[in-house]
Formats: sequence, C-alpha cells, structure tokens
Amino acid sequence: MDKSSNEYGRLIDRSLNAFRTSFEPGERISGVITGVTSKFVYVDVNAKSEGIIARQELETAAVSIGEGETIEAFYAGMGDGGEINLTVSLNTRNVQDDTLRDAWTAGIPVEGKVAAERKGGFGVKLGSRDAFCPYSQIDTFVSPDKTVYVGQRLTFLITEYDDFNIVVSRRQHLAAETEKQLDHLKESLKEGDIVEGTVRKIMDFGVFVDIGGVEGLIPMGELAWSHVKHAGEIVSVGEHISVMVQKLQWDAKRITFSLRKIGGDPWGRVGDNYHETKQYHGRVTKLMDFGAFVELEPGVEGLIHISKLGAGKRLDHSSQVLEEGQALNVYIESIDRERRRIGLVLENPQQGRTMDVEGEKLTVGESMMGTVDDIKNFGVFVRLTPSHSGLLHISEIQFDGQVNRMKAMYKQFPPGSEVNVIIKSIKANRVSLTLPDNRSEDEDYQQFMEETETKNFGSLESAFGGLEL
Repeated sequence: MDKSSNEYGRLIDRSLNAFRTSFEPGERISGVITGVTSKFVYVDVNAKSEGIIARQELETAAVSIGEGETIEAFYAGMGDGGEINLTVSLNTRNVQDDTLRDAWTAGIPVEGKVAAERKGGFGVKLGSRDAFCPYSQIDTFVSPDKTVYVGQRLTFLITEYDDFNIVVSRRQHLAAETEKQLDHLKESLKEGDIVEGTVRKIMDFGVFVDIGGVEGLIPMGELAWSHVKHAGEIVSVGEHISVMVQKLQWDAKRITFSLRKIGGDPWGRVGDNYHETKQYHGRVTKLMDFGAFVELEPGVEGLIHISKLGAGKRLDHSSQVLEEGQALNVYIESIDRERRRIGLVLENPQQGRTMDVEGEKLTVGESMMGTVDDIKNFGVFVRLTPSHSGLLHISEIQFDGQVNRMKAMYKQFPPGSEVNVIIKSIKANRVSLTLPDNRSEDEDYQQFMEETETKNFGSLESAFGGLEL
C-alpha cells in the first residue's frame, strides 16, 4: 500500500511539474476554452491555474468562444485569486501611464480612439494620454480619404514611449495578426478554392477582401470579364462576396483573388451562345484605327474591322462611323475559339448569297415553299428544289411542352406536306432553314453543321495580332 501511494505521489508531482508556473508580461499564450459565463471565459493554458478573459473583449474582437475552441491571447498578469489574466488587446479607456509602459515593453496591443487628423498623421487617445500615429502606420494600405479613420476605435502597438511622446502603429499590429492567420491558412488554403470574404477597401488598383483576419487583393482585371473603370461599379465596402483563390505567395505574404472567375469563363459558353451569320446586340467599347471592338456580353468582345465599316469608303479611324458606348446590332462573320477572336460585320454576311445547284438558285433570306422530305431526331429535311433539300433544325420548331418530339414533328410536318420556310444560311452546300419569325438554334445544330468551309480572318488576323480581348 505504501509503495502504491509513493508511486501515485510521484505521478502527481510529475504531472504538476509539467505545468507552467510563470509567464512573461505580454507573452502570447495559446489555450483551450474550458468554460463560458455571462462575463468571463476560462482558458486552460497548461498551468496550475486557469486563464481568465472578459467575454465582452473576445466578442468585440470577433473571437469564437465555444467550449473546446483554441484561442490565442496575451498574458496580462496574475489576479488576486491566483488566476491568470489574459487579454486580446489592452483597453485603454481608463488606464494609467505605467500600464501603457508595460504594454510598450511587452508588445501588448492597445485599443485607442483616432481623435483627429494632424500634420503627418493622426492624433490617438490612449486613455488620458495623447499618442501619434503616422499616416503610413494607420493601415496596411492607407485610404485616400483620411477622414474615414477619424472617430474609430482601433487596435495599435506602441512603437515609441517616453514621458512626453507616444507613437503607435496599427499597421504593425495588423501585420502580426496576419502572420498568425497565415500560419493557419497554409495548412488548408489552396489555389482554386472558393472562399467567403468581406470587402474592406476599394483602391485604384483593386479591392481588398478579408477572409477571416487575412486580406487578399482582387486586381482590377479580376473583378469582371468586362472593362471596369472603377471597382465601386462592381462591389462596395462591407459587402460579403465569394472569391476564387487565384494565387498564393506565402513568402511574400500575398494572396490574390479573382471575382470574375466565380461565374466561369464566358468564352466557355461561346459555342453555345454564338454562331456565324446570326445577329446579336452589342455595345461599342473601344475605337481603334484598325476597327471597333464591340462587347457582346461581359468578357466576350468581337472586332468590326475598319474595312467593314465604310460601306465601300476608305476610313482613317473607326470613330468616323461609330462612338464609344453606342449600342448596335452586329452579325458574326467568323469565330476562332482557340484564339478567342470574333469577327463582326454590320450587315448579314450571307444576305443575298446564292447557291447555284444544277441551274437552280437559292438565296439567303428568301422565303419559299418546300416539301417535307424526311424527319430525323434532330430536325426536318425539306425539299426545296428537285435536286436539293434544307434542314429545319429541331431548335427552330415549337413543341409547346410535348414530350415525344418525333411524334410531334410527324404530326406538325407530315412527310409529303408543304411548308413555308426561310433560307437562313448556306454553308458548303448545306442549307439551313427557319420558320417565319423564328431565328433560334442550339449546340446540336452547330454540331450538325460543323463540317463546313473554314473561314479565316484575312486582314482581321493582323489587326488582332498581339491584342488581348
């Protein structure tokens, strides 16, 4: 029994010796929350006594306070009851000078109110003492509008202290907090991730987004697929947004986000949404000496070459015909998906084009009667002349909710019946048809027509060379 008691005693002593017995003022301590009351949060800091911190202080600092959560705080001294006092930042509303001196010595963050703008920086109230924060130290990237900081209660580090002057830096405090958060993010964050964040600052070169204590930058070019003159057109300060992690530079402590890629690359939908010879609505975005760029949708632009603008007249600049911001209807003359190039014209490139089939001419835009020749799952073949048929694709037919489309086509277009059609396009002896007042087509039709003559940009190619649309 005595041997057993001695062994138990040694285990207790060994366990107690594993606990820490002292801390340095201002030392950063990590611990696990063991209890939460209406006023205090208790933290296991691997010491003989528990750490204690005001609940309101943690809530103000937006720190999660659930039991079992790990938090980091600063050692602020021992309490009268032997408890370990912790703080996230020193509240300086009613502190004495010796407390500020201790905060300076130990590197404990202090909370102060930005009282006014002064020459070269800001006056900051730390309790009864006045401090000075240089412009460059008020933020990571200082807002051009300095008045936004005045009146705010912010957290600073004291960088200089004597009986006459106190100098503080919020930038150094933010850098220290960012360093801590970055260590956590390195373990989980990767390029391509979609994360939630809050817009903190809008600058001329982009937007800073906070994703939980760490800020990253959305460059201007990553805000939208279309050209953005000012970031305020897209987002606003305080707005909650989703962003994609585009680039992680841990050594430089830099995270780059993209907002435009959240919705996907619009060029990935070009094959679905745009087809040669069809008309689209656009807006002139840039006027150049070689032509005009027209936005069809954000991120998708085409070029009307200057040779297509003058109606046969020689032009020196596209501004002689068009204006920036002008809305207009255009036709697609050619699409190069690999190079992301779309050639546009103002008139239907096929309008009036004829196809001579054994002496019989067909003209684009012509309305004519034809005879239903055959029905396939992708559309109806209509005999236009004794020697040639055209395709009325399934996308050109109204089904009014009917599920069995083959049955509906046989009912609507009985083989041998006559139907009024319009010649939509002629490509490599393939004739595309539509019904009066019906001009749509989809990807299936595009695949059916893919064995067509290859077009190139001709003089457009040199105009596009080196340009990024």
